[in-house]
Amino acid sequence: METNQLGDFFIKAWDTATKSSMSSLEEGDRQKIETAGSWNDVQCHVIANKVPYEVSLIQPSLSHIRVFTDFFMVRLGVSLDVSTLWGSLARLLELTSEDLGRLGKIPGMIQDLFYKAEEFNNLFNGISETGNVAKEICFDMQLQYLEFFITSIKHIHGEVSDTGSDLIEKQYTSTKEKLSSYLARAQKLGGMNSSSGTNPPSDTDIVLKNSEFRCLMLPETKINRLFDRIKLFQTLDNLLEPADDEVSFNSVALYGLGGVGKTSVASSYIKGKFKQKTYDVVLWAKGEKPSSLRQSFTDIALRLKLGGAQAQSHDENLRRVQDWFQYTDSKWLIVYDNVESWDTIRPFWPELSQGKAIITTRDHSLAFESDSSGLEVTSWDEQTGSEYLLFLLRKRMGVDLESENNSALALSRRLSGHPLALSHMAGLIYSGESSIQEFTTMYSKNPRPTHATAELSRIWEYSFKSLDAQSRSLLGVMSFLMPDTVPQQLFEAGDSQGFPQDLQFCPDANTFSEVLRKLLKLALLKKDRNTRTLSIHRMIQTQYKNFLTPDERQRDFGNAVALINRVFPSYDSQQAQLYDVWEICNRYLQHIISLKDCFLEEIEIYESFKVPWKFCELLAQCQRYLYEVNLLVEFESVCDANLKALGTIENGPNKTDLEITTKTHRAQAAETLGDVERAIELNIEAYNMRLSENPRKKLLLCYTANNLGYCFNTANDHTSSLEWYNVSENWWRLLASDGQLEEAKELFDISLERLRTETPLNWAMLADGYFGLATLERRQKKFESAEAHYMDAQNVWLKGDQTRLHPFNGACMYKIGVCCLDQGKVEAAIKHIHDSMKVTKFHRSSMPIEHARNLFKLSEALLQDDQADKSAEARDEAEVVFKTRKPDAVRCDTESSYDDLIPIFWR
Repeated sequence: METNQLGDFFIKAWDTATKSSMSSLEEGDRQKIETAGSWNDVQCHVIANKVPYEVSLIQPSLSHIRVFTDFFMVRLGVSLDVSTLWGSLARLLELTSEDLGRLGKIPGMIQDLFYKAEEFNNLFNGISETGNVAKEICFDMQLQYLEFFITSIKHIHGEVSDTGSDLIEKQYTSTKEKLSSYLARAQKLGGMNSSSGTNPPSDTDIVLKNSEFRCLMLPETKINRLFDRIKLFQTLDNLLEPADDEVSFNSVALYGLGGVGKTSVASSYIKGKFKQKTYDVVLWAKGEKPSSLRQSFTDIALRLKLGGAQAQSHDENLRRVQDWFQYTDSKWLIVYDNVESWDTIRPFWPELSQGKAIITTRDHSLAFESDSSGLEVTSWDEQTGSEYLLFLLRKRMGVDLESENNSALALSRRLSGHPLALSHMAGLIYSGESSIQEFTTMYSKNPRPTHATAELSRIWEYSFKSLDAQSRSLLGVMSFLMPDTVPQQLFEAGDSQGFPQDLQFCPDANTFSEVLRKLLKLALLKKDRNTRTLSIHRMIQTQYKNFLTPDERQRDFGNAVALINRVFPSYDSQQAQLYDVWEICNRYLQHIISLKDCFLEEIEIYESFKVPWKFCELLAQCQRYLYEVNLLVEFESVCDANLKALGTIENGPNKTDLEITTKTHRAQAAETLGDVERAIELNIEAYNMRLSENPRKKLLLCYTANNLGYCFNTANDHTSSLEWYNVSENWWRLLASDGQLEEAKELFDISLERLRTETPLNWAMLADGYFGLATLERRQKKFESAEAHYMDAQNVWLKGDQTRLHPFNGACMYKIGVCCLDQGKVEAAIKHIHDSMKVTKFHRSSMPIEHARNLFKLSEALLQDDQADKSAEARDEAEVVFKTRKPDAVRCDTESSYDDLIPIFWR
């Protein structure tokens, strides 16, 4: 379309859309929208009024939609009235504030959609001449924003129950996918090659066109040969590749009871499609928990060979894979296996693209929540079930084929055609060296239950009673671990020292192999010979735990704890951190999370359930790791569980020590998340508990006092900070804060020399030392030397960790940038601060002030670079974010204003 024709189209289409939108609303909503039709009205509603905290959090993202709408009004070449857009947004926020309990997800949805406007701004705002492609995409995106606001308002009024919020969530998902598709079009049609100099997403080095690249990821555990599921495959084809569907992304939720073969169906289906070359790339993600999904996406990033992917960089790897989904030309499909809730997989769900997705789940509602098609995987009818049983036992059938067939049919009927139960039944018959008829006669001697579920429980009980003590012990441990990925080496590591009494047979290779063989033969466990990985079906885990008495459950839980405790790295008070063993920690993290979840389930069922003290110690070790890798949600969850677990064990020195450790960890989380008062409270509790220990542990008292020094410094109570630094004898922090800089410099030089020569290199402490030295030198106005040492800190960190999105790396880049600005190197300052903002933006929900500080210093640099308009935008956004943390602040126009709200060790 020619440019002049395009302008006429914009005018007519926008006029039609706004009039249609207004006419579809109730009179009260129309009046509200007409009286609040400007950007300032939206700002006043969010900032001036006392709105709920959840609504106020969208303030930073409002600047993105404002810049985007300025582009819409100015760069499209025609005059377009946006009063309906602003008015509908203000009305939606007003309605949300009035009923936050039901509509609490809406602010997050709005914020997420506005980040798409930011992506557009980054693509096109630096272009001197606006082409038709940019105009069309901007117009289409603005229509989507208007439609989301208006449709959401209507859904709020149209549904009294929670259904209204469900419809809004569907509208949000649809809107986000369309916005992403428009931005993907912009990427492919040259937006990324514009004069703005913007590069493809976040240093992933994505190869967009590589038709020869192929990749197949399957579950680590071997899947049995599929039986009689051809019709399901045909239905999957129709749902994923409908002939008349213009939508590029389709998904299907395979749902059904546990044990009916959902994972087997998905695995066999994708394997066949890859072989047929329907897809270039087929991926597999374990969808049960956030930790398993993070690990899966790291595995995916490594398998796809995405630039910069590292084994420990889970957050960055997720972003890389999401970018790959969006911009690759490969035909791809991903399976999310064993998903328990939509909220769990939402952050990992493809934001858009031409790909396909399959979910396997027991929860049929996921077919609606994820906007997927639903396909139920059911048990077989009794005839098909009997045929499956005969197929499995084809080499062990009796001579009387008619009796064998009739017996198989009877068993299938009793088990309701349940695939896993029939497979297990075949294992019992095979291991008992009996015919189907003989087994059926023996099995039928017991009274027949009246319900199919009771029959299923009975077959498991029958099987479990046939196990010897060693087999029961091994199965018991497997019932409390993450079911899919249990390394066999867990049962083989070292000699028998450290193994619980029930598992003393494990180090004996012959005995362990015999025990494992029995469980494999009965189909209670599976093993992948290539990866030497064991797995257990979730239904078997549940059924076996139900079979056990409370005392036996407690025993097997303790055995599982002991096994993981043997291999998870122990805390070294001299080393202070776990950085050099992150890889090992990550290998067993999912099993610790599983143990934590199992404990919380057990304590709900049995109030008398008690844990071994090693469980609390194991959680404490895991807490350190989670804090170091900045997994704050899991970190808090494990701390909470540990405090609850400590309440089940007897008083004693170990209990006190673990309580103190966990309180200290919770304090670290509180300080990182901005609640320094709570951090001080927890640390004082921990310190007083340390004082009551006999004998006193001086080193740990030193650490706890040092933490209080940090916290009081963060709270800007430097007098109290000085007192606690004296207690901890951490003189260099004290001296740096107290102005005795040369003495502090001498202590730094001594410490750094020791750290540089340590073997193995303690790179994390060395990086922290360089950072502290640089901070001291900047106070001395030695800006060039400070810049060099901040660079040293970053380089050491990246060599050891290689996690670019860690907050410490962001702090280093920020400090390099401000040192450059101190020296008048404005262009370099802007570059480094922009690099830091990639990190702080990623963590903006939990660390907003760090992001605001970046924006503030960026505004100062842009002003010196004669970019007054952009400087004002950055300053405005910085102040908005700042006031979310400190709403009563009068001034926020100095670097120290922001530093005062940031943990002292990253100032």
